[in-house]
Amino acid sequence: MVRLPRYEVRYDENGEWIEISEIELMDGLYKLYSRVTPAIKEMLNGKELRTPNAVYRLKWQFGNSRMTKLNPNNTSTV
Repeated sequence: MVRLPRYEVRYDENGEWIEISEIELMDGLYKLYSRVTPAIKEMLNGKELRTPNAVYRLKWQFGNSRMTKLNPNNTSTV
């Protein structure tokens, strides 16, 4: 089974990271960006996304042992 990316948000510089769903992430981004795909692509590449109200990031990076890696021999393309 493949795990979907999980996201975290922090609302102030000294606050704790809070896990959020993809829907909550999209809700926060669509208000600021006309196209959210480039912003999410940056997050998937390991960058934090800073907005005036919050900082968003991908919770699990690919090097995290808790995240399932895809075996390239068992994947297919459409």
